[in-house]
Amino acid sequence: MSTKSSLLLATLAAASLSVSSAQAQIVTLTDGNSSASVNFGSQAGMYAWNVNNVNQLNQQWFWYRIDGDPTGQHSIDTIGAPVVNSGVNQVTATYTDGSFSLALTYQLSGGLPGGQDGSSDITESITIRNITSSPLTFHFFQYSDFMLGGTQGGETASIFQNGGSFSQATVTKGGSKISETVDQPMANGAEADLATATRNHLNQGSPYNLNGNLNSGPDPSLDATWALQWDFTIAGNGSADVLKDKHLDVGPVPEPGVFSLLGLGLAAMVVRRNRLS
Repeated sequence: MSTKSSLLLATLAAASLSVSSAQAQIVTLTDGNSSASVNFGSQAGMYAWNVNNVNQLNQQWFWYRIDGDPTGQHSIDTIGAPVVNSGVNQVTATYTDGSFSLALTYQLSGGLPGGQDGSSDITESITIRNITSSPLTFHFFQYSDFMLGGTQGGETASIFQNGGSFSQATVTKGGSKISETVDQPMANGAEADLATATRNHLNQGSPYNLNGNLNSGPDPSLDATWALQWDFTIAGNGSADVLKDKHLDVGPVPEPGVFSLLGLGLAAMVVRRNRLS
């Protein structure tokens, strides 16, 4: 093969990789006992977080509002098709509008494989860049709806306040817990509710600010959700960052055989008591 042909093939291969990176909408990350799937092209957002092959997440995604927009909040996938660069356990998606760009990075760190370790962690970083020379007032929202244990309902959500800001949120169900810690900056607003009330507010087509409710659940059939809000005034050609971490601990689920053994044990106790009486 000639040198020119080799160079042409290399160029075409590089171009193909670039296009696949730019057009990728659904990405699945894997590490240890965990996998996480994100649809960057729709409001589904991150729609799966599997630990030991059981999904714990219904939806986690982001909305934004620019001051003065009477149509309110919009999910970030409406900005336009993102440029996506992904590896095995990390992905960055960058959305660009005429006045700003938004880069979202997820990094998955799973626990030990094999079914005994129920821990998993996802770090998130968001960078919002003002690409104009004028200040930009930008409101940023995150909405989270987990279904711990792989089933909906039975959860309790709590959001923790630090002064006038919000630093942490948790959802618990039985022996399972998801905890989100905001590293910087702490959120300006928060809202705990039941699925899908807060998401409906974010999609209502007019400006909405989170209501400050800090607790929700449990409900027998509806997930307990939480949302956070950051309010920024970003200088011309400046940027704002949001850094946070989600840690998931999935409690052990007894094997069906365990319940059978417990039932046999109880039956034996009843028989023994009847014989003694």
